[in-house]
Amino acid sequence: MKKPSWHELRSSREVAAVCALAFVAACTGALGDTTDGAGSSSGGEGDETPTGSDPPAFQPAAGMLRRLTKTQFRNAVRDVFGVEVDTHELDDDSWNGNFATIGAATVVTSERGVEQYHTAIESAVDAVFADSARRDRFIGCTPSGAENDACVRGFLQALGLRAWRRPLEAAELDRLAAVATKAAAELESPVEGARWATVALFTSPNFLYRPELGAPSADGSLRLTGYEMASRLAFLVWNSLPDQELLDQAASGELGTVDGIRAAATRLLDAPAGREAVGAFAEEYMRLDRISTQAKDSKLFPEYSPALQAAMVRDMRGTWEVLAFDDRASALDLFSTTKAVVNSDLAELYGLDTAGLGSGAFEVRSLPADGPRIGILSKAGFLSQFANQKEGSPTLRGKFMRDALMCTPIPPPPGDVALELPEPPADKPLTKRQRLEIHRTEPACAGCHGYMDPLGLPLETFDAIGRFRTTDHGLPIDPSGEFDGQPVADARALGMTLSADASVAECLVRKYYTYAAGHEERKVDKRVLNALTAAFEGSGYELRELVLDVVTNDAFSSVAPQP
Repeated sequence: MKKPSWHELRSSREVAAVCALAFVAACTGALGDTTDGAGSSSGGEGDETPTGSDPPAFQPAAGMLRRLTKTQFRNAVRDVFGVEVDTHELDDDSWNGNFATIGAATVVTSERGVEQYHTAIESAVDAVFADSARRDRFIGCTPSGAENDACVRGFLQALGLRAWRRPLEAAELDRLAAVATKAAAELESPVEGARWATVALFTSPNFLYRPELGAPSADGSLRLTGYEMASRLAFLVWNSLPDQELLDQAASGELGTVDGIRAAATRLLDAPAGREAVGAFAEEYMRLDRISTQAKDSKLFPEYSPALQAAMVRDMRGTWEVLAFDDRASALDLFSTTKAVVNSDLAELYGLDTAGLGSGAFEVRSLPADGPRIGILSKAGFLSQFANQKEGSPTLRGKFMRDALMCTPIPPPPGDVALELPEPPADKPLTKRQRLEIHRTEPACAGCHGYMDPLGLPLETFDAIGRFRTTDHGLPIDPSGEFDGQPVADARALGMTLSADASVAECLVRKYYTYAAGHEERKVDKRVLNALTAAFEGSGYELRELVLDVVTNDAFSSVAPQP
């Protein structure tokens, strides 16, 4: 039987398309106040409460509709259909506040994006329905094609609960059942009816968007409903759909108490998918999506392949996950660990023994205890991002550290400033440090570069793809620098200094909170952040405990009315 086209059944499907920072002029003073009391921040990391005054009372952020990120969409489709989606074929995420989870509340889905989502869903459904045994297990009964077919209605009701993360309303179930009936009649196949109803279910905005709008509680405040909380927990911890147990807990009211939320979140963390709670955060926090976009000179770096890039992502994510779940170590150990998750390609880049490894075989290995490479900042997944096609960039590396690790973002350069460092004459080579020193003689450049370059220069012993080196243009590299006024001798000393700095842990709390809450930091979040930071310190900076503290805080379950 000929498969019906999009145009032939378009009327039977639910189709929908839903559609900088303010800084001081130079980097020589404190960042300006860019946040109003309870509104969204356009750069709240610079906000400070005056000494001697109490932070303002917490106020929840407005409820939102959030589109699934590309990773969440991929994971959800995989968990339901057992099919992998190529996320490169989907509409891009929005990275407001440097997190896709924040941008999910404002991203606009293009018409082309709608088609891409439909194509991905149809492909996944086709893969299941093409195999009769797999299809029969998926449906769980035999459709008759009759109006009000009990088999199809029961199938859609159960599948819809998971897909939409809430029970279907009677009218919604009727519409989907009508799709199945119409398709079954037109195509003379009850199975085709079930197939097209499944496509309609997963191409609906109710699957693609997560509502976090809340409902009035006993005291009149808006709180996430049980099903909204189940969805929010699942997408934070598993980066995917809630399972039946979590949905049952939503229905029973268990997710309306702190103890119930903690118990549910602990179960999610203990499951294999629970590693996503840290791995997915690491991927967004470290912007690992950018690795595949960083082209390199193929003559200088012939080994820089898509496979090596994928290994870099795996190494970074895996190291976060190993420390958080296997070792239950302090988050500050991320900057001094010698652990790496490598395959043969990455092990060779790191100078490790490749015995027992292959391109698809990853293992946790230890870097030399006295070697120059320690912590996540010496990983190729970090170093290759902040580099051009031929060499690393101390400025970009330092800028990321200033923003992501110290919560003090650097304003963009003035529009009339040349961003490219001039190349030295061939007969008078200069190191990158020497070229930057010349660049900083320009008054317009000196202030900002003074904040960034000393942080990035210790990483000059790593090239544009993260290989260790000792010379730059034939000249010895001076890897000295400083972190927050403390001199550091090299990359190793930088990692050890970061691993002993509590302010880095405090910044990490702020970043994870904004990632989990789905909005940028505001002044009215200060009390929540203070409590989370104190609890994080008390736990020995365990990332698992930070996740639990965030989800059980009232800020995670409360919302304000939409404006």
